[in-house]
Amino acid sequence: MKILDILSLPLPKKTAKSVREVDYERIIDKGYDTVLFDYDNTIASWRSPFDMRNRPVIEMLLTRGIKVAVVTNAPVKRVRHLYEIFGDDVSVYHSMRKPGTKQLRRVLSEMRSVPEKTAIVGDLFLTDVIAGNRMGMYTIMVRPSFEKEVALYKRLAGWAIIALYMVFFYTIGWFFRLIDLATPHVFVESVEQVDFSKLKLAGYELVIFDFDNTLEPWRSHQLSLRTLSVLKQARDSGLKIALVSNGKNDRLDSIRESIGSVPVIGRAFKPSPRRSRRFVKETGVANHRVVVIGDQLFTDVLMGNLIGAYTIKTVPISEEEFFWTRMIRKVERLTIALLKSKGEVERV
Repeated sequence: MKILDILSLPLPKKTAKSVREVDYERIIDKGYDTVLFDYDNTIASWRSPFDMRNRPVIEMLLTRGIKVAVVTNAPVKRVRHLYEIFGDDVSVYHSMRKPGTKQLRRVLSEMRSVPEKTAIVGDLFLTDVIAGNRMGMYTIMVRPSFEKEVALYKRLAGWAIIALYMVFFYTIGWFFRLIDLATPHVFVESVEQVDFSKLKLAGYELVIFDFDNTLEPWRSHQLSLRTLSVLKQARDSGLKIALVSNGKNDRLDSIRESIGSVPVIGRAFKPSPRRSRRFVKETGVANHRVVVIGDQLFTDVLMGNLIGAYTIKTVPISEEEFFWTRMIRKVERLTIALLKSKGEVERV
């Protein structure tokens, strides 16, 4: 397991095209209070002055009360000018020796921050991402920042970084990304164990339930009193609710009749997030305010994580399932065993 942990270190939690396209609202809503930026190829082209297009991003974070620092392996002369732009509002640290973590720990100590509440944004998966993951930070990798006007050698360096990451991702990284996306935030035995009032207090607004083997046994045509009670608890807590299933629409018609105004979406083709994402957009609820509850890692949980929701995995109500689903369950059991061995399984 030690080898698997090491191989997963270069994989960021999120990626973005640039510093300006990172979803900072999600970071703030998740409770992160510190953001660290790499310098070269992240907030500036390699060996170039700060890219002023990124100034509004940093100023926005500062006005929201977020602590911001620049942490670079470059020498002080390359980042000294940042003090003229931001003064004392942004801490600037040079010669960090990433992916080593000694200097980063010193930075967080001086900023009175903790890794669990810190996000690090950088362009290098072999330095910024590895260092952040080693410390337990929220790691975001952006594409190297370079323009067509810059020198050819700088563009070649940027393209080389992208190519190197693509080789890593499509040989090894995809496996760890899949496992990460199929990992729920919490495991429960059944939907009755979900504390909907707690979810509402945490800021969530919409709960999407899977149907087969989550609310009712596979191929059910109606809702039991038990399920109706669970749905009522969710609604009484002030949450919007919906059912999203891969089942055929004609089987779900009777379900729609029994729960009235609650949206029931069939043929969702999970784990594809397309239909669920479109539905969430129509509700006007932000993706990070959504909870997805289902019994399958590689459909419900994977779909939920792809749209950026909070995911809850339940134990299947019955063992009766499609043949293909039974095959996937074998992979699922191995995945859960892997997560348990890494200490990533949280139960309530």
